[in-house]
Amino acid sequence: MLLLVLNALLYKPVIAKIREREARIRNDREKAAELDGQVQEQERRHQQELAIVRQTGAQEKNALTVEAKKKEAEILDKARAEASRIVEDMKASIRVEAEEVRKALTAEMTPLAQSISEKILGRPVS
Repeated sequence: MLLLVLNALLYKPVIAKIREREARIRNDREKAAELDGQVQEQERRHQQELAIVRQTGAQEKNALTVEAKKKEAEILDKARAEASRIVEDMKASIRVEAEEVRKALTAEMTPLAQSISEKILGRPVS
């Protein structure tokens, strides 16, 4: 009889609480495992997105590098063309000045040569 009273008043409620606690622990572990799975999935998606962003950034960097090299080549070509034009203009200017100096020297040489010839010959040369 004591067993029946103890069973009804003590053992059954304690066993029920133990089973309830075990069920709660089992549910909490299942929830923790589920949450861990979700965290791992989010981590995987985050890594994929990060890889995509890095790849996109690298592609954009390469595109900008190519564009910058093209612009650099254009600028250098323009500078070379301008330098070449300036050199050609200077050469033409020097040719014109040299021709003017030749003409001036030729014009001065004729009277000078005539004067030297007159002094050497001792008579006027026409």
